[in-house]
Amino acid sequence: MSLSGCDLRREFLHFFEHLDGAAHQLVTPAPLIPPDDPTLLFTSAGMVQFKRFYSGEIDPLPYSRSTTCQPCLRAGGKGSDLENVGKTLRHHTLFEMLGNFSFGDYFKREAIRWAWQFVTEKMKLPKERLFPTIFEEDDEAERLWREETDCHYTPVRLDAKQNFWGPAGDTGACGPCSELCFFMGSAEELREIQNQLRASEAAYMPTLARRIDEEGDLFLEIWNMVFPQFDQQRDGSRPILKNRGIDTGAGLERMTTALMWLEGKASTPYETDLLQPIVQVAAARLGVKYLKVLDAGGDDAEATRVRLAVNAISDHARALTFCLAEGMSPGNVGRGYVLRRIQRRALRFASLLGKDEPFMADLVDPVIEAMGATYPHLAKQRDYIRKALRIEEESFLKTRNRGMKLLDELIEQAADRGDRTIPGPEAFKLWDTYGFPLDLTREIAADHDIGIDQPGYDAALEEQKARGRASWQGAQLGKEAELAEQIAERHGQTQFTGYGKTEDSARVLALIADGALVERIESGMRATVVLDRTPFYAESGGQVGDTGQLIGAGDCVFEVLDTQKTATGIYLHWGEVQTGALGNGESVEARVDAPRRLAIRRNHSTTHLLQAALRRHVGPHVAQQGSWVGPESLRFDFTNPEAVPAEALRRVQEEVNRLILADLPVSTEVLALDEARKRGAIAPFGEKYGPTVRVVAMGEPGALASIEFCGGTHLERTGQAARFRIVSEGSIASGVRRIEAVTGERAASLEIDEQYNVVQPLQAVLASKGEALVERVQHLNQRIRQLEKDLARERQKAALSNLDQMAAGAVEVGGARLVAVLLDGLSANDLRALATSLREKLGPKGVAVAATVTDGKVSLVASVGEEARGQFPAGKVVNALAEPLGGKGGGKPDLAQAGAREASRAGEIIGRAAELVGALAG
Repeated sequence: MSLSGCDLRREFLHFFEHLDGAAHQLVTPAPLIPPDDPTLLFTSAGMVQFKRFYSGEIDPLPYSRSTTCQPCLRAGGKGSDLENVGKTLRHHTLFEMLGNFSFGDYFKREAIRWAWQFVTEKMKLPKERLFPTIFEEDDEAERLWREETDCHYTPVRLDAKQNFWGPAGDTGACGPCSELCFFMGSAEELREIQNQLRASEAAYMPTLARRIDEEGDLFLEIWNMVFPQFDQQRDGSRPILKNRGIDTGAGLERMTTALMWLEGKASTPYETDLLQPIVQVAAARLGVKYLKVLDAGGDDAEATRVRLAVNAISDHARALTFCLAEGMSPGNVGRGYVLRRIQRRALRFASLLGKDEPFMADLVDPVIEAMGATYPHLAKQRDYIRKALRIEEESFLKTRNRGMKLLDELIEQAADRGDRTIPGPEAFKLWDTYGFPLDLTREIAADHDIGIDQPGYDAALEEQKARGRASWQGAQLGKEAELAEQIAERHGQTQFTGYGKTEDSARVLALIADGALVERIESGMRATVVLDRTPFYAESGGQVGDTGQLIGAGDCVFEVLDTQKTATGIYLHWGEVQTGALGNGESVEARVDAPRRLAIRRNHSTTHLLQAALRRHVGPHVAQQGSWVGPESLRFDFTNPEAVPAEALRRVQEEVNRLILADLPVSTEVLALDEARKRGAIAPFGEKYGPTVRVVAMGEPGALASIEFCGGTHLERTGQAARFRIVSEGSIASGVRRIEAVTGERAASLEIDEQYNVVQPLQAVLASKGEALVERVQHLNQRIRQLEKDLARERQKAALSNLDQMAAGAVEVGGARLVAVLLDGLSANDLRALATSLREKLGPKGVAVAATVTDGKVSLVASVGEEARGQFPAGKVVNALAEPLGGKGGGKPDLAQAGAREASRAGEIIGRAAELVGALAG
C-alpha cells in the first residue's frame, strides 16, 4: 500500500524514535515564532530550537539525540524562499521539515547509513534514482557514502553556496552538507546520465553538478544532512562547536512527491495529498481550471501560468494560516511586514487570474482540514484567521488600484527615459502610501524588465526611520554598560533576592559617577551603585525598576530612583546620595519602596489575568505584543484585527474582577523549558530562555486561571489586587490593540469619581436611573441621527432645486462652461450627486465643482463633461482648488474628489475657481 504524506510523517518519526540501540527523543515542534531566539524572525529550520544544544550553552543536555517534524517558514530575512514560490514547482514559504538530530553523539557515518536505510527500505525509492551530493571539500563524507551504502553513484561535489549550511540567523551552528536528490526524469533520461557516467565519470561530473544545481525540479532534493561542526560568530570567525552533531532536514512535501511520482500520481508537491486539496479549492474559488503537470498535455503555456499562480496562492494561504494561528498579524514592520508581503503577493497572483475581490478567507478551511489533525491549534483559531485575512484583504484592495495606476505610470516613465529604473523614493511611496511591499513592486517591475533604485529606496526608508527616532525618548545606559562588563568579569552576576523580600543586606561592588568607576560618593552626588546582591527588581519584561533606599554606615542614605539591568546580569541602582557618604566595598541595607512595589505587583499579576480573560472572551489568537507595568497603571498590547467590542470588554473586565474576588493563590515554579511548554505556559516572544524557566500560575492545580513564563514580581493571592478597571482600548498598529487599566485604590477611586461626577449628574438631567438611563440616552442618540438625516435631505433638496440658477451663472474657461459652488452641511454623497447633476445641466462641455465645509475641513468634488475631459480632467481640476487650501485628491477624468484643511479660505478659493481652473488650459 502506498504511503500518504501523513503516513510518511508518522513513519519517519517512528523510525528514529525506535531505532535499535540509538533511540531518538521525540520532541514537540517549536512555534513558528522562535520563543527563545530573538535573532530570528521565524523558525526556518528544524534545528532552530536546538541551536544552543550544539553551542554548549545548555549543560547538561536533556538528551543527545532527537527527532521532530517541524513546520518552517522561509519568507523573510536570510534564506527566504518567498520570491521563488510560484516560479518553481518545488518551493514553499511554509513547509514541514522532518529531522533527526545529534548533539555530541553520532556523526556522519550513522547519519548517512540511516538516511540511506530509510529512503531505500522504508520508502522503497529506487536506488538508481538517488544521487547523493557532498560539500566539495568533504572527502570524509564521500568515503562514508562508499562504506555505509550501496549507492549506485559517486557523490557529486557542490560548492559552499549549495552544500554548506547555516547558521540559522546571524550566529550559531553551521557546517558542510550532504544531500540526496531524487531524479524525476524519464527512464530514457536516466539511462543517458548513466551512460555518460560510465563513459567518463570525471568528465561528466561537472555537468551533473551543474544540472543538480540548476534543474531542481528534475533533481528533487529530498534529504539534507547538515554536519554542524562550527559556531558562526558575528565577527565572521568559526570556532569548533562544543557539541558537533547532525542536523537532518527532510522536506515532507518533497519526499511525498517522490513517492507519489513513482505511482504516477504527482509530479510536484502541489499535486500530493498534502497540498492538492487546498489547490483544488483555491482554483474553484478563483474560477480557473487547474491541470496537473501530467494532465496538461505537453508544454501548455496557459496551463503553466495558471498552475504556478494557484500553487503560490495555496502555499501562501497555508503559511498565513499557520502564522495567524500563533497570534501574528499583518503590519508594517518585522513579522507583520512579512505576513503582509505574503498576503499581498497572493493577491497579485489572484489579480493576474482576474480575481479582484476578497477570497482568501475561504482557503482557511481546506488548510485546517488537511493539517488540523496534526496541528490542532489551527482549528482553535479558525475564526480569527478568517477575520484577519478578510480585513487585510479588503484594506489592500481599496488602495491597490490607485497604487497599480501609479506603478504602471512609473514603469512607463522608466521605459521612456531609457534608464529602466524606478526611482527609489517613488518605490518607497508605493509602500508607504499604497501598501505595495518592495518585493511586490520589484516583481511587477521585473515583468517589464524594469529595476528598482535600491539605494534611493533605502535612503527614503532611513529618512522615515530617522524621523521616528527623533520623536523617541528613552533611557540609555551608555558608558555604564561598558563599565558593567568589567564588573561582571570581575565579580559575576548580581544575585537577585527580591522575589520573597523587599529588604536585604548587601556589599558594594562598584560605584559609577560621571561615566567612571570611583571609590567614594558623597552627599549631593548622582551615581550608580552595583551590589553583590539586591532585593531591587531591575526593569525587565515590561515591569519598571524598583525605587527605594540604600542605608550605609553612619548617616549615609542613597536614594534609588531607578534600577536597570545589563545583559550580563549586573543590576545598576541609579540615584543620589541624600546624606553621608558611601565607599566601595562597604555594607548597606537595601530597602525597596514596599508600597510602590505592592502597587506594581498588583498591576503585574492583573496583567496576567487580563491576558487570560482576553483569550477567553476575545479569542485564543490573542498574543501579547508588549506590556508596561508601573505603580500607577498597566498597559497591555495584544494581537487583534479590529477594535474589541464594548460588550467583550465588559466581559473581560468582569472576568478579571471575578478572578480577583476569588482570591486565587499565585504560585511560582522553576521548570525545565519543555515541561513548562507542555503545561501550556504562555511564553512572551522575543525573550531568550535557558534550559529552565520561571513559571507563574494563578489558581488551583487542575483549574488554573493563568499560567505564563515570567521573571517579574507578583502577588501572593489575586485578592490583593482588590479591583480592576479598564480605562481605554485602542489601536497602536495594524492588527495590534492596547488596553490601559488600573487596579487597587486607583480603580476604586476612578469608579467613585465616575459615579459622582458623571453618572449622577446625567441621571438628574435626564430624570432616569439604571437601565432606564441607558435606554434614554440611546433614544436621544437615535433621535439626533434621524434629525441629522432629515436636515441633510432638506439641504440636498434645496441644493438640487437651484440647479438652473447655478447653471445660469456658468463662466466660460478655455471653451468649457465652469460652475463652482460652496454650500454648507452637505455629505460626501450629497456633493457627488450635486456635482454630477450640475455637470449634466451644463452639457458635454461642463465643468462642475461642488464644495462644502464640515467640522473645519473642506471637501470638494469635480465632475467634468465628456468633451471637456481632455483639457480639464476632473483630478487636475479638483487639485487646482484643493492645493491652495492645503489639500489634495484624485479620481477619474470624469469624477474626482479632494479634501483640504484650510477651511477659512474656502470661499476665497471657490471665488477664484475660473482663474485657477483656467490655468490648466495653458
